[in-house]
Amino acid sequence: MKKHAKVKQNNKAEAHSNGTSGGASIDTTTTASAGVSTGDENASIGIEASVKTGTEASVEGGLDGNNVYVEASYSDTTEAHITVEGQANAEGFGASGTVDAYVKTGNEASLEVRAGDEGVVANGSVSAGSSVGVDGEGTLDLREGSVTAGAGVSVGEQVGIGGGGEATFVDGVATVGVSGEVAVLLGVDVDLSVSIDTNQIAEDARLAAEQAERAAAEAQVLAEAAKQESERLAKIAQEEFDRKSREAQEELDRQSRAAKEETERLARIAQEEFDRKAREAQAELDRQARAVKEETERKAREAQAELDRQARAAQDELDRIAREASKSKWNPRNWF
Repeated sequence: MKKHAKVKQNNKAEAHSNGTSGGASIDTTTTASAGVSTGDENASIGIEASVKTGTEASVEGGLDGNNVYVEASYSDTTEAHITVEGQANAEGFGASGTVDAYVKTGNEASLEVRAGDEGVVANGSVSAGSSVGVDGEGTLDLREGSVTAGAGVSVGEQVGIGGGGEATFVDGVATVGVSGEVAVLLGVDVDLSVSIDTNQIAEDARLAAEQAERAAAEAQVLAEAAKQESERLAKIAQEEFDRKSREAQEELDRQSRAAKEETERLARIAQEEFDRKAREAQAELDRQARAVKEETERKAREAQAELDRQARAAQDELDRIAREASKSKWNPRNWF
């Protein structure tokens, strides 16, 4: 059993081009996900939970070999998904399926057109509002081909429409598929795709090749349309990138000013507190000095008073001795 969890935050815009293709994208989304999976070489199952919010827009277009393509998408949504995937294999066949339960709110639009010697694929959709739904898809693989079918239902305050089809021929495998959805409060979509290995069926291979040749005749017109749309969306993406950059710089400037003002305010508070403490310390020193002075003067007065008392006592003792001496018979004054 394997487990994983991750959080990813994006804030980027980019444009690119080469000799045959070009594109641009902007991504300001935040995604969190966690999952668990288990299985062996014959069967497996995985469960994934994810939450995503933010804005994404992208466009790609150009030539892929002898095929012209253009893909564009826009999404400004908040959505949560719980997805369960399972598959089982046995000799000669296999089966797989996916169930996705979701809650979504926001706006979405997408477009895909591809044409050339591999066939034609065209899909598009647009939706707005909030919805809760479940989508399911299953595939049965056989030796000669495969069949994929899907269905979904959603409920919510949503308005949307979408659909598409494909007819492709790649490496001897022909694929024909249709899909469609209509959503107004109650949304229902149905998908069906059938792939046949025409290496085993020569006639089917011939028909698929003829269809690819007819689609190639339309490639030049679609290539010019794809180029113009790519340039237009690239310009939009660059303008959005410039706007986000200006907003980011303005926010940095505002935070810098706020930090400077806060630093100055705290410095003033610290200086005022220092001055107050200094005044209190000086007042305490003055009080202690006065107390010491008063105590010194008091002790000096007490010492002086004690000296005066002792001097008077000594004088009184001398006077007493003198009086007694004047009365003594040994005093010549008292002989006559």
